[in-house]
Amino acid sequence: MGELLVIGWLGVSGAGAEDLEEKFFTEIEPIFVNYCYDCHGDGLKEGGLALDDYEQVAEMIKNRPQWKKIRDHIDFRLMPPPEEYAPEDAEREKLVKWIDDAIFPVDPENPDPGALPIRRLNRTEYENTIADLLDVKIDAANILPPDDSGYGFDNIGDVLSISPLHMERYLQAAQTVLDLALDFSPPAYPEAWVEGRKLKGVGEVNGDSWYMKYSGTATAQIRPKTSGKYRVRMLAGADRCGDELAKMEVSIDGKAIEVFDVGSSIHQPSEYKTEAIQLEGDGKIELGLSFLNDAYEPEAEEGMRDRNLLIRHVVIEGPLDGPPLPKPNSHQLIFVERAAEQSDADYFQAVLGNFMPKAFRRPVENEEVARYLYFLNVAEANGEGVEYAIRQALSAVLVSPSFLFREEGGTGTPGRGKQLVDEYTLASRLSYFLWSTMPDERLFELASRGELRKNLRGEIKRMMESAKSAALVKNFVGQWLQLRDMDSVQPSSSAYGGIDRRLPVDMRHETELLIWDVIRRNLPVETLLSADYTFINERLAKHYGIEGVEGGDFRKVSLVGTPRRGLLGQAAVLTLTSHRNKTSPVLRGKYVLENLLNTPPPPAPPNIPSLIEGGDHKGLSLRQELEQHRADPSCSSCHALMDPIGFGLENYDVVGRWRDQDRGMPLDVTGKLVTGQEFSTAEEMRDIFIRDYKEEFRRAFAVKLLTYGLGRGVEYFDRPALDEIVMKGDQNEGRLLTWIYAIAESVPFQYRRN
Repeated sequence: MGELLVIGWLGVSGAGAEDLEEKFFTEIEPIFVNYCYDCHGDGLKEGGLALDDYEQVAEMIKNRPQWKKIRDHIDFRLMPPPEEYAPEDAEREKLVKWIDDAIFPVDPENPDPGALPIRRLNRTEYENTIADLLDVKIDAANILPPDDSGYGFDNIGDVLSISPLHMERYLQAAQTVLDLALDFSPPAYPEAWVEGRKLKGVGEVNGDSWYMKYSGTATAQIRPKTSGKYRVRMLAGADRCGDELAKMEVSIDGKAIEVFDVGSSIHQPSEYKTEAIQLEGDGKIELGLSFLNDAYEPEAEEGMRDRNLLIRHVVIEGPLDGPPLPKPNSHQLIFVERAAEQSDADYFQAVLGNFMPKAFRRPVENEEVARYLYFLNVAEANGEGVEYAIRQALSAVLVSPSFLFREEGGTGTPGRGKQLVDEYTLASRLSYFLWSTMPDERLFELASRGELRKNLRGEIKRMMESAKSAALVKNFVGQWLQLRDMDSVQPSSSAYGGIDRRLPVDMRHETELLIWDVIRRNLPVETLLSADYTFINERLAKHYGIEGVEGGDFRKVSLVGTPRRGLLGQAAVLTLTSHRNKTSPVLRGKYVLENLLNTPPPPAPPNIPSLIEGGDHKGLSLRQELEQHRADPSCSSCHALMDPIGFGLENYDVVGRWRDQDRGMPLDVTGKLVTGQEFSTAEEMRDIFIRDYKEEFRRAFAVKLLTYGLGRGVEYFDRPALDEIVMKGDQNEGRLLTWIYAIAESVPFQYRRN
């Protein structure tokens, strides 16, 4: 073997590499020979793997994906198969440790923060960022293409690619957003409305309108708040009689102001408005609307016999010589106040200079703003004003990579292989982690002063107390626990036709409320497995057979004395892990391994029919079907890992209701985990996980949370950082906030690779 074994940007060199090489031949290979070569050596190549093909550590490193599978099969007890001669626990630990040291080495003193590709905002982040940036609500799902997922999440940089279709839709979205945000209409003034039905005097109520069949006056009392010029606007229509139009007179305190010929019909009324008139404030004024020329000609043709007047409403607008109403907040967020004598170019740059740092989530240079003057030059050449130019420039900003992608910068002198991210980058990492949106003013302010890092825990606590932290439940938990999939759940109507179709929404909400409670009260993370309470409404209570809960509102309910505790007793999890017409111990076991223990079983071997596709199983229990299925040696090891867990949950049917029988046969829910623990009820199995798998659950939670927080998969070189996160997370009884602190303080979150 060579003098230096380089591994990524980390390495094992000199004597260390030689020692690992020697240890392989003296201690590791004999274990493989003893337990594995019957299928994977000496000329045999089951599953395409021959362990004796690897004669040097360097060859193993070149095939890391293969050795990752070998390591996981050993660690998860997938190999050797259950019926074969198997290594002792100490031997498994020795194999795993050697593989980690030799093939996946790390330097705990200089952890690698990993390569984080520049990340595009996903649809949720885009929608939330637009809302915070411009105070505009849009439904991004109706505009932008769906996002791909990686490692179980849709915020992973590697899969958030951008295509011509994306750019087309982003341009469309920018126009939609600006249409909603900007208001270039003429100045508007305060308005006081009087519905027609509230008039008094001659006439009668007709729906919301006032209908005058005879000449006379209808009145309304108005109270101008201040003295000034006002305008009166009426929405009115009339029935025709003869050639003369209906005449409507407007008067103030009996003094005629203006007379209108009402030519529109009562079915399509039009607006009529007076010139500006002076009204005195702080007093009651009588507004009069008079019908002056009633007429009736019974001999005339249909539709021309009876002249009548209908008034839909009256609006008093003003004072017109006072300040106009402010533009919408979205408009004001963009268009800063224009100084006297300020040129169009200076105002253009002032508006863009205010908007761009917020949109780009970092400071901008003057040169960056100046580039957008192109839009002002084009607008002026085409006879357009500065407001038009600003709108065009804003559209360009909203499709700029600096807005659509999360740019990240470093600070200070790069250290060995890594560099501390700057505080603006840290602000964005925090806000998109916990809020799925851009940093708020407080985060920007601290970043601008270089004080965010020193106030990190205080800011995290503030952010988690904000209503915006609901995004962590909706987006992180919704994907970690697959709750988003509840939107497409459709249990078989033939077998479960009595299920209320609104129930899946309630199921999802129950799980979200439990998790939100753990966050809000900063409880230990394993409370998600052990909680002896839940949040349900009357529909779910009836579903569970729990009495004393009425109404559609959710409330906290004790589960003491019931066979339900934690996530594994909740209908959302149990429904997600079932087929449409029957339960699936395999899916349930796989779900627990993959999502709660981060030990995903490998995919099924090719050409193995699934249980659903199998032959005639009439007269067999589901357990007996699975026993037949896993009789195939290719299936036995994975099913030995998954099936016992799934059988422990068989008392819950397709939609999570309790049952004691299936297919007319008593249920056998006994099982034995690959680690040796035996159980006879769902409660006993759950207690085993709470008691014996707490460390695995916490580490799995850390992996999932770190993956989501970083926007990339957790790799072997993250092991030192992950060890530190778990160590910190274990402090303070493993309370939820402690884990978030640990993630935010970790090397991968605080640093970037050079």
